[in-house]
Amino acid sequence: MLLICSSCEDFLGDDINRNPNSPADVPVTALLPAAQVFVADVYGGDFSRFASVIVQQTEGVARQWTSINNYSSMNPATFNTAWNNVYEDILFELNVAKQKASDLGYENYEGVVNIMIAYTLLMSADVWDNIPYSEAFQGADNFSPIFDTQAEIYAEVNTLLNDSFALLQGVDGGVSVGGEDLIYGGGLANWEAAAHSILARMHLHNGDYAQALTSLSNGFTSAAQNMDYQYPDAAAASQWYRFNRDREGDIEIHPTIVGLMEGLNDTDRLAMFSPTFETGHPYFVPDYNQELITFRELKFMEAECLLRTGGADAAIRDAYLAGIEASFARVGVSGSYAAYVAQAAIDPGVGNITLDLIMTQKYIGLFTDPEVFSDWRRTNIPVLSPTSGANVPVRFPYGSDETLFNANAPEEDDVNIFTDRVGWNR
Repeated sequence: MLLICSSCEDFLGDDINRNPNSPADVPVTALLPAAQVFVADVYGGDFSRFASVIVQQTEGVARQWTSINNYSSMNPATFNTAWNNVYEDILFELNVAKQKASDLGYENYEGVVNIMIAYTLLMSADVWDNIPYSEAFQGADNFSPIFDTQAEIYAEVNTLLNDSFALLQGVDGGVSVGGEDLIYGGGLANWEAAAHSILARMHLHNGDYAQALTSLSNGFTSAAQNMDYQYPDAAAASQWYRFNRDREGDIEIHPTIVGLMEGLNDTDRLAMFSPTFETGHPYFVPDYNQELITFRELKFMEAECLLRTGGADAAIRDAYLAGIEASFARVGVSGSYAAYVAQAAIDPGVGNITLDLIMTQKYIGLFTDPEVFSDWRRTNIPVLSPTSGANVPVRFPYGSDETLFNANAPEEDDVNIFTDRVGWNR
């Protein structure tokens, strides 16, 4: 009997004691799409909601969101889910994918994963400032990784993105990036443009406007190249749709952006944004296309950078108007664009485009995009009055799990969301 039992695995195969529903090794082709969905969920979920409330595009009007709106619940416990999702579901998985791709010689895959890691690090450092990375993801070998400075994180972002260019032009190692890539379906040229576009955002935050323009010249040339994820349907719906379905009445559009848009006769875009936030909302639909970085953002960046570097007046105006036009197309009201920009308050002509005009239109055109939080901190446009107290928050607090279990994490009381500005905002 002992002989028979000991021989069963050899006879039936080495996999008899493995659970097919709990694989011991996950291929890169499965790690990448899962991480991409999580990036869309986090950026379009917690990041979008918290940031849009802070910059007064949306307003918390019921239950927990009332206290978030007046800043009293902007504490580590509230941000725990966002923090854990970034580290457990995105960065950990992507770093595993990067190591696998590197070990197996899947250069194209490694290039794509590099860009996803860089994007996630950038969006995280922009709201949390110093974050763990160089010592993170070591498991039991290090439960308390140090917090790298935002400057160090930015340097890593720069390295990852610049390394990605050679990798995308390298060999596939026998496994091509394909349909499992939920953002570009394996389109490596689009990934290269995305890397340049992310670099432009990074340089803009650092105030390096000339370098941002160089990156922009190699970035997206149309909205067709937008780095985004298309949610499939109501069964696997977008973050805003799910929130409005499950927490109807908790968040609505903010009077600040409503007043601004009404003052500019921006009625058609406002009609898409302002209805009650519920499942029938015309903009936050089940198959919402969650954008991560877009052509219209790049055109507004271009207009700002040209203005700051003494660029040609005509080029500044062209980029500014292209950003507005693309934002009307995004909302599905392209037919209203011509009449809107015919107003002198919107287009005062060549030589008269100001930073206030550019940032105001970007604030509207990137409705609920977390990047608006960075724009407001950089420029103080639009001017916001705090909903409570004397100051508007300038950062997110760390998640409570990190403050509790990482010995190198700042104490909860050591982080002041109203005064502790992130590195590039000091």
